[in-house]
Amino acid sequence: MKKTIYVLNQRQGETCDAAGKAMRDVFAVLAQKGARVIWSVPKGCSRYLKILDLPYLFMFLLLRVGKGDVVFYSIPENYLKIRLLKLVRGIKKYTMLCFINDLNEFRYDGTPQGSGENPGNGKELSALMAADKILVPNQNTAEMLRKAGVASELIPVGIWDYLMTEEQSRALAQAQEKAQREKMARGAAPAGEPETADAPATEQVRIAFAGNLNKSEFLSVMEVPAGISMELWGRLDEEKEKTLPSGCHYHGVLSSDEVPLAVCAMDYGLVWDGAGRDGIKGGLGEYLRYNNSHKCALYLASGIPVIVWSESGMARFVSEHGCGLMIERLGELEEKIKNADYKELKRRALAAAPKLRAGYYLGKALDTALNDQ
Repeated sequence: MKKTIYVLNQRQGETCDAAGKAMRDVFAVLAQKGARVIWSVPKGCSRYLKILDLPYLFMFLLLRVGKGDVVFYSIPENYLKIRLLKLVRGIKKYTMLCFINDLNEFRYDGTPQGSGENPGNGKELSALMAADKILVPNQNTAEMLRKAGVASELIPVGIWDYLMTEEQSRALAQAQEKAQREKMARGAAPAGEPETADAPATEQVRIAFAGNLNKSEFLSVMEVPAGISMELWGRLDEEKEKTLPSGCHYHGVLSSDEVPLAVCAMDYGLVWDGAGRDGIKGGLGEYLRYNNSHKCALYLASGIPVIVWSESGMARFVSEHGCGLMIERLGELEEKIKNADYKELKRRALAAAPKLRAGYYLGKALDTALNDQ
């Protein structure tokens, strides 16, 4: 008997960070698998209408979901809904499949609440433990959750996807060609064919950094090496823009459809966070160990190599696919870039891009979770 995937609904609107685009892509990949979204009261409705949410979900689970079906939910989510899923599962015998979007208790507190290191109230950890199977961002996350006592089957996804339509992919290809022509007009060799074998032959090596810039505290204190420029896109308050050091150039806010057309002209994309001037510092920085930053998918889907923290959750993917550089400190940027085989990095990034734009990695993880039942 064929199993059906039912999905708890979630916000997927356009934002200036990864929240909207990332989850829209998750739902798009689920749709490719024939998943059915469970209706819920829209978030903009009054609190009186929202009272209907739990009773409707309860009746839906009882009347529509059968034995062997899959109910998919993501973290963070309404904890009452997850408790209800767990309760009804005892009656209907379906499988609960959890997808980790963010682990906010760990993101801001340093360890998952409810674990031995951080007893706390542990709502997030309990929500994870309710699942039969969990799609975790990467192997680092899996190891951390095992230490926290999570016994569910853990399936690493490896990286976010960054879906594009055929029309968007064509527009990206045109933007890439335009960037190449402009680079050649400036007298620089084409990307991947530098005048020396050391680095991209442009006036400066241009590094893209996109996202919610207000939380990226390191931007205000980092030292940008000569010969490198940091090109920034995303939400940034006027006062914080004034604190940017020489070498950082702010280009405003673009939609998730527009930003690949801009970053594809860069030489690298940086995945970094925290408050440190040079090294990783603070909870948001340390969170890179366990989080698949959506920036990484954006850059690679746009066809440019990435630069990631060597201890981050994305380092394994970057190493295995040879599509970027790994650094311990920002102070290594100049030397790492100088010694890189840029032509090969660019080739590997372009090779990874089509899979990311098609939703390959989440689709593969879903297939593993569904076929193992």
